[in-house]
Amino acid sequence: MILALLNISLLVRAQANPWRELKDAFVLERDGKPAQAIIALQLLVSSKSLDAVIVGKSWDVLGLAYEDQGSFSRAQHAFEQAIHVLKALPDHATDYAMALDDLGGLYLAMDQIDASRNLKLQALRLYAEADEHGGIAISCSDLAALALVKNKIHDAKKYLARARDEQLAATDLDDDGRAAISSMQGWLARIDGKIPDAVFAYQHSLDLWRNQHGEEHSFTGWGYMLLGNAKAEAGESASGLIDMERGLRIIGRTLGHENPRYLWGEIAYARVLDQTGAHPPAARIKAEAERQLKDLYRGQCPGCTISVAAFR
Repeated sequence: MILALLNISLLVRAQANPWRELKDAFVLERDGKPAQAIIALQLLVSSKSLDAVIVGKSWDVLGLAYEDQGSFSRAQHAFEQAIHVLKALPDHATDYAMALDDLGGLYLAMDQIDASRNLKLQALRLYAEADEHGGIAISCSDLAALALVKNKIHDAKKYLARARDEQLAATDLDDDGRAAISSMQGWLARIDGKIPDAVFAYQHSLDLWRNQHGEEHSFTGWGYMLLGNAKAEAGESASGLIDMERGLRIIGRTLGHENPRYLWGEIAYARVLDQTGAHPPAARIKAEAERQLKDLYRGQCPGCTISVAAFR
């Protein structure tokens, strides 16, 4: 009875001020609280009295929240619903572009590279038509990642150069967006063998994520993982392992030990641990993480593999 009354109360609030509820849910999702965001968003998308724009954007944020939880099939359904709603609203092309972009990000995590690239290119075209510099910057950064997956280094550098140019022109790019672009610079620097530049870029990403979210957030945890991995490549294995261990602890606390991002992090950590000579524990960590990832993918997206773009 109490739960029913609570749901009614939340529904009344959502109907009374849906934009506020959507904003609050988005903040919860960005603050690493997907479960709380999902409750509010499910009420918004189920309401038949709301404006279509709110419903479409709510589906999009719901997809992000499900993806944070590692629920790929639910995230895909939510993004597809967002695209269906927003595509029919010509005055909201950038919202439609964002939904395409987000579904493309999910496909990247699921290692469906061609599908991800097609969606990112559609989003880029819409952002460019609307002169949305922040959206262009992020799409180009993601397209650079997809090019690197395919070992198309020239294309990756072209997209990243455009991302950096658009970043300078953008007024709507927050520290998360800047951190993502800096992270891509780090990945490209690693491929070019410029490891000190990679360490610098990943340190910058970590600083931006920490500034945006504080220490207890999955993005910050991931920043430590990336920085530690680069330090290990620079020959600083001990310092790198300390950063990676800190990152894993943060991701474990914020997302859980069964989340795909935590498992990807364990595989990367095991690789560095193996380089220090700790072969048996490294092998055990890697084998268990890969087993859990395969089980997760088998249940949610048959045919998916561990994405080579997941750790960057």
